Amino acid sequence: MNLRHLLSWKGLFYGALLPALRQLGPARGDALLGLCGRFATLWPPRGRAVARGLSRARTALDIIGDDSTLRPRLAANAWRFLARDCGLQGLDDDALFGLFDVQGVEALESALAEGHGALLVGSHLGAHLAGLHWLYRRGLPLRLLVQRPKHISAELNRRFDEEGPHPQAGFFLRRDLPPGQCVERLLRARAALRAGLPVYLNGDIPWGGPNTRAGRFLGQNRRFLSVWTDLSVLTRTPVFLVFCTHQPGGRYDLTIEPLGTLPAGGENVAVACYLKRLEAAITARPDDAPAHLLWPCYGPPATAATAAAPRPSRRVAAAPLT
Repeated sequence: MNLRHLLSWKGLFYGALLPALRQLGPARGDALLGLCGRFATLWPPRGRAVARGLSRARTALDIIGDDSTLRPRLAANAWRFLARDCGLQGLDDDALFGLFDVQGVEALESALAEGHGALLVGSHLGAHLAGLHWLYRRGLPLRLLVQRPKHISAELNRRFDEEGPHPQAGFFLRRDLPPGQCVERLLRARAALRAGLPVYLNGDIPWGGPNTRAGRFLGQNRRFLSVWTDLSVLTRTPVFLVFCTHQPGGRYDLTIEPLGTLPAGGENVAVACYLKRLEAAITARPDDAPAHLLWPCYGPPATAATAAAPRPSRRVAAAPLT
Protein backbone atom coordinates (compact mmCIF):
# COMPACT_ATOMS: atom_id res chain seq x y z
CA MET A 1 0.00 0.00 0.00
CA ASN A 2 1.63 3.28 -1.09
CA LEU A 3 1.82 6.56 0.81
CA ARG A 4 -0.56 8.28 -1.58
CA HIS A 5 -3.29 5.77 -0.77
CA LEU A 6 -2.64 5.98 2.96
CA LEU A 7 -3.08 9.75 2.86
CA SER A 8 -6.18 9.65 0.64
CA TRP A 9 -9.59 10.04 2.25
CA LYS A 10 -10.22 6.31 1.87
CA GLY A 11 -6.90 5.45 3.46
CA LEU A 12 -7.57 7.75 6.40
CA PHE A 13 -11.22 6.71 6.74
CA TYR A 14 -10.78 2.92 6.57
CA GLY A 15 -7.23 2.70 7.86
CA ALA A 16 -7.31 5.21 10.72
CA LEU A 17 -10.74 6.58 11.64
CA LEU A 18 -12.79 3.36 11.65
CA PRO A 19 -10.22 1.30 13.62
CA ALA A 20 -10.03 4.10 16.20
CA LEU A 21 -13.82 4.32 16.52
CA ARG A 22 -14.07 0.56 16.84
CA GLN A 23 -12.02 0.74 20.05
CA LEU A 24 -14.76 2.86 21.63
CA GLY A 25 -17.42 0.16 21.32
CA PRO A 26 -20.46 0.00 19.02
CA ALA A 27 -22.56 2.75 20.63
CA ARG A 28 -19.89 5.40 21.17
CA GLY A 29 -18.09 4.64 17.93
CA ASP A 30 -21.34 4.88 15.98
CA ALA A 31 -22.24 8.20 17.63
CA LEU A 32 -18.90 9.77 16.71
CA LEU A 33 -19.11 8.39 13.16
CA GLY A 34 -22.50 10.03 12.73
CA LEU A 35 -21.14 13.28 14.11
CA CYS A 36 -18.36 13.23 11.53
CA GLY A 37 -20.99 12.77 8.81
CA ARG A 38 -22.91 15.79 10.04
CA PHE A 39 -19.77 17.93 10.08
CA ALA A 40 -19.03 16.90 6.49
CA THR A 41 -22.05 18.91 5.31
CA LEU A 42 -20.24 22.09 6.38
CA TRP A 43 -18.45 21.66 3.04
CA PRO A 44 -20.92 23.48 0.74
CA PRO A 45 -20.97 20.95 -2.16
CA ARG A 46 -21.76 18.13 0.27
CA GLY A 47 -24.45 20.15 2.01
CA ARG A 48 -26.09 20.98 -1.31
CA ALA A 49 -26.00 17.35 -2.43
CA VAL A 50 -27.79 16.24 0.75
CA ALA A 51 -30.42 18.97 0.31
CA ARG A 52 -31.00 18.01 -3.35
CA GLY A 53 -31.35 14.34 -2.47
CA LEU A 54 -34.02 14.98 0.12
CA SER A 55 -35.84 17.40 -2.18
CA ARG A 56 -35.93 14.79 -4.94
CA ALA A 57 -37.23 12.17 -2.51
CA ARG A 58 -40.00 14.50 -1.34
CA THR A 59 -41.09 15.00 -4.94
CA ALA A 60 -41.19 11.25 -5.64
CA LEU A 61 -42.44 9.92 -2.29
CA ASP A 62 -44.80 10.94 0.48
CA ILE A 63 -42.11 11.63 3.06
CA ILE A 64 -42.99 12.92 6.51
CA GLY A 65 -40.38 14.85 8.43
CA ASP A 66 -38.72 18.24 8.64
CA ASP A 67 -35.64 18.92 6.54
CA SER A 68 -33.87 20.46 9.51
CA THR A 69 -34.05 17.00 11.12
CA LEU A 70 -33.68 14.78 8.07
CA ARG A 71 -30.67 16.53 6.55
CA PRO A 72 -28.27 15.94 9.46
CA ARG A 73 -29.55 12.39 9.84
CA LEU A 74 -28.99 11.63 6.15
CA ALA A 75 -25.51 13.15 6.38
CA ALA A 76 -24.72 11.02 9.44
CA ASN A 77 -25.99 7.83 7.82
CA ALA A 78 -24.00 8.54 4.65
CA TRP A 79 -20.86 7.99 6.73
CA ARG A 80 -22.36 4.94 8.42
CA PHE A 81 -23.09 3.60 4.94
CA LEU A 82 -19.46 4.13 3.94
CA ALA A 83 -18.34 2.21 7.04
CA ARG A 84 -20.07 -0.89 5.62
CA ASP A 85 -19.75 -3.74 8.12
CA CYS A 86 -16.37 -2.65 9.51
CA GLY A 87 -17.89 -1.75 12.89
CA LEU A 88 -18.73 -5.43 13.45
CA GLN A 89 -15.15 -6.60 13.01
CA GLY A 90 -13.75 -8.28 16.10
CA LEU A 91 -17.11 -8.81 17.86
CA ASP A 92 -17.87 -12.30 19.11
CA ASP A 93 -21.16 -13.89 18.12
CA ASP A 94 -22.99 -12.95 21.31
CA ALA A 95 -22.01 -9.30 21.03
CA LEU A 96 -22.83 -9.16 17.33
CA PHE A 97 -26.21 -10.88 17.56
CA GLY A 98 -27.09 -8.56 20.43
CA LEU A 99 -26.86 -5.56 18.10
CA PHE A 100 -29.50 -6.85 15.66
CA ASP A 101 -33.27 -6.88 15.83
CA VAL A 102 -34.26 -9.53 13.29
CA GLN A 103 -37.58 -10.52 11.76
CA GLY A 104 -38.30 -13.29 9.28
CA VAL A 105 -35.16 -15.41 9.43
CA GLU A 106 -37.13 -18.44 10.63
CA ALA A 107 -39.17 -18.53 7.40
CA LEU A 108 -35.98 -18.35 5.36
CA GLU A 109 -34.32 -21.12 7.35
CA SER A 110 -37.46 -23.25 7.04
CA ALA A 111 -37.37 -22.88 3.24
CA LEU A 112 -33.69 -23.79 3.13
CA ALA A 113 -34.30 -26.83 5.33
CA GLU A 114 -36.45 -28.24 2.54
CA GLY A 115 -33.35 -28.29 0.34
CA HIS A 116 -34.67 -26.11 -2.47
CA GLY A 117 -32.39 -23.12 -1.99
CA ALA A 118 -33.58 -19.51 -1.75
CA LEU A 119 -33.08 -16.24 -3.58
CA LEU A 120 -32.35 -13.30 -1.31
CA VAL A 121 -32.96 -9.95 -3.00
CA GLY A 122 -31.33 -7.03 -1.26
CA SER A 123 -30.62 -3.42 -2.13
CA HIS A 124 -28.23 -0.58 -1.32
CA LEU A 125 -30.48 0.67 1.47
CA GLY A 126 -28.93 1.41 4.86
CA ALA A 127 -26.70 -1.24 6.43
CA HIS A 128 -27.03 -3.85 3.67
CA LEU A 129 -23.51 -5.26 4.17
CA ALA A 130 -23.97 -5.47 7.94
CA GLY A 131 -27.07 -7.55 7.22
CA LEU A 132 -25.00 -9.94 5.10
CA HIS A 133 -22.47 -10.15 7.93
CA TRP A 134 -25.25 -11.24 10.31
CA LEU A 135 -26.54 -13.86 7.86
CA TYR A 136 -23.08 -15.37 7.49
CA ARG A 137 -22.61 -15.46 11.26
CA ARG A 138 -26.00 -17.11 11.58
CA GLY A 139 -24.59 -19.97 9.53
CA LEU A 140 -26.29 -19.37 6.19
CA PRO A 141 -23.98 -20.48 3.34
CA LEU A 142 -24.64 -17.47 1.13
CA ARG A 143 -23.43 -17.13 -2.42
CA LEU A 144 -23.41 -13.52 -3.61
CA LEU A 145 -24.10 -12.72 -7.26
CA VAL A 146 -22.80 -9.14 -6.95
CA GLN A 147 -19.61 -7.18 -7.44
CA ARG A 148 -17.11 -7.98 -4.71
CA PRO A 149 -17.43 -5.14 -2.20
CA LYS A 150 -14.28 -3.37 -1.06
CA HIS A 151 -13.35 -1.89 2.33
CA ILE A 152 -15.20 -4.52 4.32
CA SER A 153 -14.49 -6.44 7.51
CA ALA A 154 -11.89 -9.20 7.69
CA GLU A 155 -14.77 -11.60 8.43
CA LEU A 156 -16.52 -10.93 5.11
CA ASN A 157 -13.25 -11.05 3.20
CA ARG A 158 -12.51 -14.44 4.76
CA ARG A 159 -15.94 -15.73 3.72
CA PHE A 160 -15.41 -14.49 0.18
CA ASP A 161 -12.07 -16.29 -0.11
CA GLU A 162 -13.27 -19.68 1.18
CA GLU A 163 -12.75 -22.67 -1.06
CA GLY A 164 -14.97 -25.74 -1.30
CA PRO A 165 -18.15 -26.56 -3.23
CA HIS A 166 -19.54 -23.57 -5.14
CA PRO A 167 -16.72 -21.17 -4.07
CA GLN A 168 -17.79 -17.55 -3.77
CA ALA A 169 -14.98 -16.34 -6.04
CA GLY A 170 -16.81 -17.90 -8.99
CA PHE A 171 -19.93 -15.80 -8.40
CA PHE A 172 -18.61 -12.25 -8.27
CA LEU A 173 -19.57 -9.91 -11.09
CA ARG A 174 -17.63 -7.14 -12.82
CA ARG A 175 -18.77 -4.38 -15.10
CA ASP A 176 -16.43 -5.58 -17.86
CA LEU A 177 -17.20 -9.31 -17.48
CA PRO A 178 -17.18 -10.99 -20.93
CA PRO A 179 -20.49 -12.49 -22.08
CA GLY A 180 -19.23 -16.06 -21.76
CA GLN A 181 -18.30 -15.52 -18.12
CA CYS A 182 -21.66 -13.85 -17.48
CA VAL A 183 -23.36 -17.05 -18.67
CA GLU A 184 -21.03 -19.05 -16.46
CA ARG A 185 -22.05 -16.99 -13.42
CA LEU A 186 -25.71 -17.63 -14.16
CA LEU A 187 -25.10 -21.36 -14.42
CA ARG A 188 -23.17 -21.32 -11.15
CA ALA A 189 -26.07 -19.56 -9.46
CA ARG A 190 -28.53 -22.12 -10.80
CA ALA A 191 -26.30 -24.98 -9.60
CA ALA A 192 -26.00 -23.41 -6.13
CA LEU A 193 -29.77 -23.05 -5.84
CA ARG A 194 -30.32 -26.65 -6.90
CA ALA A 195 -27.79 -27.68 -4.24
CA GLY A 196 -30.01 -25.98 -1.65
CA LEU A 197 -27.88 -22.86 -1.08
CA PRO A 198 -29.16 -19.29 -0.66
CA VAL A 199 -28.08 -16.92 -3.44
CA TYR A 200 -28.05 -13.18 -2.80
CA LEU A 201 -28.51 -10.47 -5.45
CA ASN A 202 -29.30 -6.76 -5.41
CA GLY A 203 -32.53 -5.80 -7.15
CA ASP A 204 -31.93 -2.04 -7.39
CA ILE A 205 -29.16 -1.95 -10.01
CA PRO A 206 -30.08 0.30 -12.95
CA TRP A 207 -28.85 -1.16 -16.20
CA GLY A 208 -29.30 -0.55 -19.90
CA GLY A 209 -28.71 -3.99 -21.37
CA PRO A 210 -29.97 -7.58 -21.42
CA ASN A 211 -31.56 -9.37 -18.47
CA THR A 212 -33.36 -6.23 -17.33
CA ARG A 213 -36.96 -5.21 -16.78
CA ALA A 214 -38.60 -1.83 -16.73
CA GLY A 215 -39.66 -0.27 -13.48
CA ARG A 216 -40.48 3.07 -11.91
CA PHE A 217 -38.34 4.09 -8.97
CA LEU A 218 -38.12 7.45 -7.20
CA GLY A 219 -40.12 9.11 -9.94
CA GLN A 220 -37.95 7.83 -12.81
CA ASN A 221 -38.66 5.15 -15.39
CA ARG A 222 -35.62 2.97 -15.98
CA ARG A 223 -34.58 -0.63 -16.37
CA PHE A 224 -33.16 -2.77 -13.58
CA LEU A 225 -31.06 -5.91 -13.64
CA SER A 226 -33.62 -8.63 -12.96
CA VAL A 227 -31.74 -11.93 -13.05
CA TRP A 228 -33.33 -12.92 -9.73
CA THR A 229 -36.77 -13.14 -11.35
CA ASP A 230 -35.48 -15.41 -14.12
CA LEU A 231 -33.70 -17.66 -11.63
CA SER A 232 -36.82 -18.02 -9.48
CA VAL A 233 -38.94 -19.02 -12.47
CA LEU A 234 -36.25 -21.32 -13.87
CA THR A 235 -35.44 -23.18 -10.64
CA ARG A 236 -38.78 -22.85 -8.81
CA THR A 237 -36.91 -21.20 -5.94
CA PRO A 238 -38.65 -18.96 -3.38
CA VAL A 239 -37.68 -15.29 -3.16
CA PHE A 240 -37.06 -13.35 0.06
CA LEU A 241 -36.61 -9.58 0.23
CA VAL A 242 -33.89 -8.42 2.63
CA PHE A 243 -33.70 -4.97 4.27
CA CYS A 244 -31.22 -3.85 6.92
CA THR A 245 -31.21 -0.36 8.41
CA HIS A 246 -29.15 1.53 10.96
CA GLN A 247 -30.68 2.11 14.39
CA PRO A 248 -29.54 4.33 17.29
CA GLY A 249 -26.68 3.17 19.47
CA GLY A 250 -24.85 1.25 16.74
CA ARG A 251 -27.73 -1.21 16.35
CA TYR A 252 -29.40 -2.64 13.25
CA ASP A 253 -32.84 -3.74 12.13
CA LEU A 254 -32.83 -6.72 9.75
CA THR A 255 -36.06 -7.77 8.03
CA ILE A 256 -36.50 -10.78 5.76
CA GLU A 257 -39.80 -10.91 3.88
CA PRO A 258 -41.04 -13.82 1.75
CA LEU A 259 -42.13 -12.92 -1.78
CA GLY A 260 -42.77 -16.51 -2.84
CA THR A 261 -41.84 -18.50 -5.92
CA LEU A 262 -42.48 -16.54 -9.10
CA PRO A 263 -44.75 -17.99 -11.77
CA ALA A 264 -43.68 -17.88 -15.40
CA GLY A 265 -44.82 -14.55 -16.78
CA GLY A 266 -44.81 -12.92 -13.35
CA GLU A 267 -41.34 -11.40 -13.62
CA ASN A 268 -42.48 -7.84 -14.40
CA VAL A 269 -44.96 -7.89 -11.53
CA ALA A 270 -42.24 -9.12 -9.17
CA VAL A 271 -39.88 -6.29 -10.16
CA ALA A 272 -42.65 -3.73 -9.63
CA CYS A 273 -43.48 -5.27 -6.25
CA TYR A 274 -39.84 -5.17 -5.19
CA LEU A 275 -39.39 -1.53 -6.24
CA LYS A 276 -42.60 -0.53 -4.47
CA ARG A 277 -41.43 -2.23 -1.27
CA LEU A 278 -38.03 -0.54 -1.53
CA GLU A 279 -39.70 2.84 -1.99
CA ALA A 280 -41.80 2.16 1.10
CA ALA A 281 -38.62 1.43 3.06
CA ILE A 282 -37.05 4.68 1.83
CA THR A 283 -40.21 6.61 2.68
CA ALA A 284 -40.04 5.23 6.22
CA ARG A 285 -36.29 5.93 6.51
CA PRO A 286 -35.18 8.54 3.96
CA ASP A 287 -32.26 9.36 6.24
CA ASP A 288 -30.94 5.82 5.72
CA ALA A 289 -30.97 5.89 1.90
CA PRO A 290 -27.75 7.75 1.01
CA ALA A 291 -27.10 5.58 -2.04
CA HIS A 292 -30.55 6.15 -3.54
CA LEU A 293 -30.68 9.86 -2.73
CA LEU A 294 -27.05 10.85 -3.38
CA TRP A 295 -25.68 8.57 -6.11
CA PRO A 296 -26.03 9.96 -9.67
CA CYS A 297 -27.30 6.68 -11.12
CA TYR A 298 -30.59 7.08 -9.22
CA GLY A 299 -31.07 10.74 -10.10
CA PRO A 300 -32.85 12.25 -13.09
CA PRO A 301 -31.10 11.58 -16.41
CA ALA A 302 -29.12 14.47 -17.79
CA THR A 303 -30.09 13.82 -21.41
CA ALA A 304 -32.55 11.81 -23.46
CA ALA A 305 -29.75 9.38 -24.32
CA THR A 306 -29.01 8.56 -20.69
CA ALA A 307 -32.72 8.19 -20.01
CA ALA A 308 -32.93 5.53 -22.70
CA ALA A 309 -29.89 3.64 -21.47
CA PRO A 310 -29.16 4.53 -17.83
CA ARG A 311 -25.68 3.64 -16.69
CA PRO A 312 -24.93 2.97 -13.04
CA SER A 313 -22.20 4.81 -11.23
CA ARG A 314 -18.91 3.03 -10.52
CA ARG A 315 -20.18 1.97 -7.12
CA VAL A 316 -23.25 0.10 -8.32
CA ALA A 317 -22.16 -1.19 -11.71
CA ALA A 318 -22.82 -4.85 -12.42
CA ALA A 319 -22.35 -7.06 -15.44
CA PRO A 320 -25.52 -8.16 -17.21
CA LEU A 321 -25.91 -11.89 -17.53
CA THR A 322 -26.43 -12.58 -21.21
